[in-house]
Amino acid sequence: MKVRTLASTPAALLCLVVGWTFHLFPTFLSTSRATEVSRHYQKPPSADLQLLGTWNHGPVYANAMSGDYVYFGAGGLIRVLKISDDNSWKEVGSISTGGVVRGLFAGGRYLYVADGGGALRVIDISTPEALTEIGRVVLPRNIKAVFVQSHYAYVAAGWAGLAAVDVADPRAPRVQTYFKTGAIAVDVFVKDSLALVANSDRGLKLLDISNPLQPKEVGQHDMPGRTYGVYASGNYAFCVSIEIDEKDEAGLRIIDISNPRVPLAVGFHKLVYGAEKLWVENGHAYLAGVANDAGLIVVDVSAPEVPHRLGRYHDSTCSESVSVAKPYAYLSHGDQGLEIIDIKTPAAPAVVAHVNAAGKTRGLHVVGRHAYLANGYKGLRVIDVSDPCAPHEIGHHPTYRAMGVHVSGDYAYIADDDQGMRIVNIKNALRPHEVAHLDTPGTAMRVRVSGNCAYLADGEAGLRVMDVSNKNAPIHASFFDTPGYAYDVAVANGIAYVADGNAGLRVIDVSKVTAPVEITNYRPEKGEVRAVHIAGQIAYVAAGYEGLKVLDISDLKNLTEIGQVNTPREARTIHVVDSYAYVGDLEWVRVYDVSNPAAPREISAYKTPGTTDQVWCTSNMVYVANYDAGLVILGLQK
Repeated sequence: MKVRTLASTPAALLCLVVGWTFHLFPTFLSTSRATEVSRHYQKPPSADLQLLGTWNHGPVYANAMSGDYVYFGAGGLIRVLKISDDNSWKEVGSISTGGVVRGLFAGGRYLYVADGGGALRVIDISTPEALTEIGRVVLPRNIKAVFVQSHYAYVAAGWAGLAAVDVADPRAPRVQTYFKTGAIAVDVFVKDSLALVANSDRGLKLLDISNPLQPKEVGQHDMPGRTYGVYASGNYAFCVSIEIDEKDEAGLRIIDISNPRVPLAVGFHKLVYGAEKLWVENGHAYLAGVANDAGLIVVDVSAPEVPHRLGRYHDSTCSESVSVAKPYAYLSHGDQGLEIIDIKTPAAPAVVAHVNAAGKTRGLHVVGRHAYLANGYKGLRVIDVSDPCAPHEIGHHPTYRAMGVHVSGDYAYIADDDQGMRIVNIKNALRPHEVAHLDTPGTAMRVRVSGNCAYLADGEAGLRVMDVSNKNAPIHASFFDTPGYAYDVAVANGIAYVADGNAGLRVIDVSKVTAPVEITNYRPEKGEVRAVHIAGQIAYVAAGYEGLKVLDISDLKNLTEIGQVNTPREARTIHVVDSYAYVGDLEWVRVYDVSNPAAPREISAYKTPGTTDQVWCTSNMVYVANYDAGLVILGLQK
C-alpha cells in the first residue's frame, strides 16, 4: 500500500475520487451461516486511503515566549500572539504541524515542538508572522515535553524514557540516544549537567548528562501519585503530582538536589487532586491545576521548607501547563484555550485576555456539505466540507461537553456527557440554536434518532429512550439499565443494539417504546464492545483488543459470530459502507473488505495525528473525529 500526502500528490488529484460500483451485502444469511455467506463473496477492487484535508484545531497543551511573541499549540496548530507596548494582544500567524502539539521550547530563532504524533519539529521563528518548519526527526508517539540546552534537545519520550537529540544543525536533527527511565517520562528540565525527569508513577529521576551521549542515573526520589511536572531553580527541584487514589498526597513537592545522588524532600504543599505542570520564578511557583484544583495556583516558595498558597485563579476546566514572563502568566487551558493572567498581585491573579481554542472532537455526523462535530467542552461545531481539501468552520453552538451527535432533518441531537441530550436547530447552519434539553442520570456518549425517538447510550445508566415527536419538548419514554457501560447504540427495525463495554453487545426490543425488553446478548471472550454498526442481517462490532467481530443477527435469539479479525491496537469505532468496514483502531483508520463477512480482509490503513474517536463514511470519503487533532478527511481511492 502506498499512502500519498498533500506534499506528494496534487490537491486536485487528491480531491478527485472516482466512484465504483460495490457488491452489496447479502440481505439474508441462512442459519448455517458461513458456508452460505461465502457464496456471495466477490472481491472488490483494492483501495487506498489518502489524506485530503484537516480541520486541525484542538486544545491548548503548551506555550512558550520569545521576545514580544507568545507561541501556543492548539491541536495540530502553532498559533502566534504579538504583545504590543500597550499590553494588547493580536494573533499574527500560525503553522500546521503533523500531530498534536504537546510541548514547546523557544530558544533563539527556533521553536522546538514536541509533536505527540511522534516527532520533534524545529520551527524557524525569526519572522513570527511567517513561521517555517525547517527540521524534523521521528520519535516515539505521545512525547510530552522538550528542553533545549546547548545543541541538544532533551525529550520526555514516554515509555522510551529520555531522548537526546542533536540539534546543532536544526535542519537535520538526529536522535543520539535513549535512556530508559523505568516508567513513563512525561516532563524534563535541564540544569547544567543534570536532567530532571518527571517519571510518572516512579517520581523524579535525576540523570547526569555531562556526556549527552551517555546519560547516567545518579539519583531518584519516589513520590505518591503520578509525577507530571518538574522545574529546577537554585538548589531545588519543584515537582507536581496528581493522585492515583484517595490515599495519595498529591501536590507540590520541593526537593533539595544540591547533592543529586541523595535528593532530599524539604517542603510540600498539598492539593486536593493535583497539578500537571509548573513554572518557578522569583520565589513563586505557578501551578497548572487539574480537576478540583483546576486553574492557576500561586504558591510562595521563597522558604522552600514552608511553602504556602498566595492566590488562585479557578476554572472548572483542567489546565495543562503554564509559562511566566512577568507581569503575566500564560495558562494553557486545554479546551478553553489560552488564558493570559495578570500576576502583579499574586494573591489575586486575574485574567486579562482569553484566546479561544477548539475542544476534543469526540463524535461526528456528515450530511451533505456539512460535518457536525461533537467538540467536547466547546460544544457543536459545523464544518463546511464541500471542499474536503479546505474544510472550514461556519457555525458553533456551546454545550456542556458534547460527546456524540446525530443529525435528523433540521435538528442535531447531542449526547452531552453529564447533561444528557440537547436538541439544536440547524436549519440555518451558520446560526444553530438550542430548542430543548433533557437531562439523564448517566454519562451521555452517543445518540441515534429513529422515527420519533432518540436512543441515548447513557454510559453507566444504560439505554435511554426519548420521545422527540415534539422537538421543543422531548420527554423520557423509557429506559433499560444495561449491566455494563453503554458507549454506543444502533437502531434497526425496532431493535436497539447497545455497545455495553465489558458487558458486550446487548440486543433490546424497543418496538414498544415504553417497555424495552432485552432479547439476548453477545460477549467477546476478552474484548470490550465499544461500537456497533448494523447492515442488513449483520452486526459489525468494534470489540476493543479483540478487534472486529462480525455477527449474523438474522435470528435475534441466537446471535452467531461468523467472522473476526484482530486489529493491531484497540478497535473503538466502526462504520460500514457498501463492501467496506472502517475501523478506528486507536490512532489508525483501517479499511476491511467485508464483501465476504465471514472473512474480513484488511486492504488499507492510515495513521492519524490523534486518537480516532469516531469515523463517518460515504462511498468514497472518510471523516475522522480525531480527538485533540480535530477533523481529518481521507479519500478512498479505488
